[in-house]
Amino acid sequence: MNEQELTRILSRFVALVSTRLPDDVIKILRSAAASADDLEQKQLFRIMFDNLERARLEKIPICQDTGTPYFHVRLGANSPFMNCIERCLRKAVEIATSEIPLRPNAVDPFTGRNTGTNVGKNIPWIDYELVPDSDKLEIFLHMAGGGSSLVGRSLVLKPLERIEGMSEILIDTLINNGINACPPLFLGIGIGATMEISAILAKRALLKPVGGRSEDPRIAELEEILLEDLNRLAIGIQGMGFGKSILDIHIEYSARHPTTFAVGISANCWVFRRGVLVLYPNGEFEIPTHKEADIS
Repeated sequence: MNEQELTRILSRFVALVSTRLPDDVIKILRSAAASADDLEQKQLFRIMFDNLERARLEKIPICQDTGTPYFHVRLGANSPFMNCIERCLRKAVEIATSEIPLRPNAVDPFTGRNTGTNVGKNIPWIDYELVPDSDKLEIFLHMAGGGSSLVGRSLVLKPLERIEGMSEILIDTLINNGINACPPLFLGIGIGATMEISAILAKRALLKPVGGRSEDPRIAELEEILLEDLNRLAIGIQGMGFGKSILDIHIEYSARHPTTFAVGISANCWVFRRGVLVLYPNGEFEIPTHKEADIS
């Protein structure tokens, strides 16, 4: 596979993620809809699924806010695509923006000028994780909408505050901003030594498969407790006060400094546009998040 062919595949991947939700998100939305116990909830879910179906059939964006493209690339140290992947990703976003089309969301923070391509200074954001003794690439894409991003937080607590302090921050954040993020929401929480580390871990937690739990039993238990507690806030579907407020929570953590307890929060609305493309050295690829999709 040459660079031009790779760019074309990646542009179709961006288009897929922008127009069709991953299988696990569809599954949990269907589960929530099935448990809806009144007409108002059922009607809202009907509208949501009608929107998803129209986007899928017509290959148009699910939401008018097509988001900021965020890539997390697990980069195999022996991958033949190491040198070109960043160029290909940037060009792929530009092509997808033009062809779908996607709303241009890359704005210069000083001049207010929109680039018109969703490509600008450090955008799309590309976060790399080097994987030794591997020859494949795992490309995670998240189209992060503005409303969801308004919920994001990263701050450093005092060590004695720990989980209790983190829970208070989560509750305060959701009470003040959750209604503007098109709930029900998905949450990623990062715990670490510094503000930067916790923010990165929160995003990686958000990108985990929906419905799974941490392999660490302590973290898995905390995820379940927080999911139950935060749903008691009764923000509800689209902030209406009924139905689930939070669909899933994942936590990632690192060792912390003795004097800090840093917490990061990353959120997404019910339109959780994310996908994973696995690229092998021979040019073959798969998209495990969208089993029935064909972008070849």
